[in-house]
Amino acid sequence: MMLFRRAEMKDLEAIHTLALESGIGMTTLPKDIELLKKRLTWSCESFEKPVTSPLNEYYLFVLEDTEKQKIAGTSAIESSIGYDTPFYSYKLSRRTRISHTLSIRSDYEVLSLVNDNQGHSEICTLYLNPEYRKNGNGLLLSRARFLFMAHYPTRFAPIIIAEMRGVSDEEGRSPFWEHVMQHFFKMPFPEADRLTLSTNKQYIADLMPRNPIYVALLHPAAQAVIGNPHSSTEPAMKILQTEGFRYNNYVDIFDAGPTIEAPINEIKTISSSRVYTITSLSDAVCSKRYLLASTRLDYRATIGSVIFDEAKGTCIISQAAAEVLELKKGDCIRLSPLQREPETIAREGEISHAKP
Repeated sequence: MMLFRRAEMKDLEAIHTLALESGIGMTTLPKDIELLKKRLTWSCESFEKPVTSPLNEYYLFVLEDTEKQKIAGTSAIESSIGYDTPFYSYKLSRRTRISHTLSIRSDYEVLSLVNDNQGHSEICTLYLNPEYRKNGNGLLLSRARFLFMAHYPTRFAPIIIAEMRGVSDEEGRSPFWEHVMQHFFKMPFPEADRLTLSTNKQYIADLMPRNPIYVALLHPAAQAVIGNPHSSTEPAMKILQTEGFRYNNYVDIFDAGPTIEAPINEIKTISSSRVYTITSLSDAVCSKRYLLASTRLDYRATIGSVIFDEAKGTCIISQAAAEVLELKKGDCIRLSPLQREPETIAREGEISHAKP
């Protein structure tokens, strides 16, 4: 089975391998193993600390193939971005100038450097090994984070954002960087990307242009990628759009990838999830597939079938799912439908279908 769980220090080498696979532009998944170790330590400390409101926590997860004992993917949540270093974005705005004398109207777009997303929570660091991009693994890796949020809402901000990786080629060359930012930073895109995590970002404040950038004056190749995701990121972005995330006219300052956002209580996996008590474990459970998650800070989630009684708030899961989630009869479990359907979760299972 595939297990989504909190990352541990023993996972460092495997996460580093994923980072090397992921290519250029995955800012929060650095190639430097020492930087990864710091982020993993940060995550372990965040899971252990008591939290009543988001401050500066980071929650790193991995997706594990339990049969092969292989780490297949990783994803994360940062509870409050910009807490100790500025969180910069470009805001894409439309402006209009009109000359009534000449009967000319001019509509144009500008990019303005802002900190508007400061304090929001961010889902980030998502990467899945290509071999595992099947059987709902991408859904599990992305959406299982939301069930963690659902059970611990005080750890996160009211607004959740996701910065999607921007357009770049196989060598990591970004059209936006090449035609715009490189004029100011005088370094390759991968180096600027690395410095984002390894420094306090003061170099951004020192070197970024102070004035708005007029989009119409940019090279057509740079204009074309503003607000567009990398081709490898499109599936992840579609998952989030299905969850209710929407483009908010903010883009990354380096590669112009889109930022999307959603209120935490309107994210569909969160709003559709329910907590049930496990009353029985079965060798075989026949029903539709669900996201299943434990309700402990030692968080674990998987995909499986479940039969539940909405009125009683009880459910039956398979013995295999219980083992991978480290749950037993009498424990609580949070459920959300794997596939989005018009029916409510309450109408999708009947207790009489169980095989004891």
